[in-house]
Amino acid sequence: NAAAAQPPVVSNTLTRRVVVVDKPGAPQSAVRIGEVGLERRNPDFVPTTVMNDILGGLFSSRINLNLREVHGYTYGAFSAYQFRRGTGPFTIGSMVRTDVTAPAVKEVFSELDKMRTTEVRPEELAMAKESSVRGLTAQFETTAKTSNTISNLFTYGLPLDYYRTLPQKFEAVTSADVRRMAEKYLSPEKMVIVVAGDSAKVEPELKKLDLGTVEAQDTEGKPIVEKAAGGK
Repeated sequence: NAAAAQPPVVSNTLTRRVVVVDKPGAPQSAVRIGEVGLERRNPDFVPTTVMNDILGGLFSSRINLNLREVHGYTYGAFSAYQFRRGTGPFTIGSMVRTDVTAPAVKEVFSELDKMRTTEVRPEELAMAKESSVRGLTAQFETTAKTSNTISNLFTYGLPLDYYRTLPQKFEAVTSADVRRMAEKYLSPEKMVIVVAGDSAKVEPELKKLDLGTVEAQDTEGKPIVEKAAGGK
């Protein structure tokens, strides 16, 4: 029998930097902040899912409430892991007004730091766990959904009793587990920030955040070189 192909091992060797994709005159900026995540079979899948729900996975998450409710920068913001057979990405994203692009990015990194350095509140933890547990039933609503859910066992090499034991695993997650996952898997110093927006307006403010090198590109990925004063 042929051996199953193994996905490549991916380590996070990124260095934090900012890439601005110039969209002259854009009234909004599309912000994406990302780093290397983890694979579906990782033993930390359950507590990491709870951690992310609190950070940006739910509508009531910290990032969304901060950018939408507290500051009015956006209609919505999120964070998400893409769990795959191999290592998938972790992404934070939002559409924000051009004039608040840099402040919005600053608030995201503030929330990342808080997740890594403080305990989550009991009500946050309870809501995240409840959302995950109650959401499991929807994965078996129809024959098609059930088939798709069961196929995950074979796609990701999960045990046959995986879904039977999953609710208990979510219920067992503690606030200490959440902080431990944040410390282990959230690496703000290795995240790449990509902003598609009006470079002339957002690039100077992003540089003030001191998040790393800031480079501007056009929509074809070509670097935009600043002209010297008086040059052509």
